[in-house]
Amino acid sequence: MSDSDDAAIRTFVREGRLTAMPSKLTRRRAVLDHLAAGSFTPGRRYRETEVNDILRAWCDGVPGVDHVAIRRYLVDLDILAREDGLYWRAYEA
Repeated sequence: MSDSDDAAIRTFVREGRLTAMPSKLTRRRAVLDHLAAGSFTPGRRYRETEVNDILRAWCDGVPGVDHVAIRRYLVDLDILAREDGLYWRAYEA
């Protein structure tokens, strides 16, 4: 992890919760990699409801950030993979 990744995490994550979603893609990816590493066990498959519950804990009450958008970002950035309603870590960061 680079110094800029660490800085992004310190800026956008406080006490295990997002404070905002970075608009810059490199920072967003660093924050989402951090989120996934701390929330999703490699090799385990999660139902969508489980993913939603995990992501809600990260973002509830954060203006402009919701669990659906975060889930979409995680899949779009290939951090989580999805098939047949199941999600899993696409790789280990």
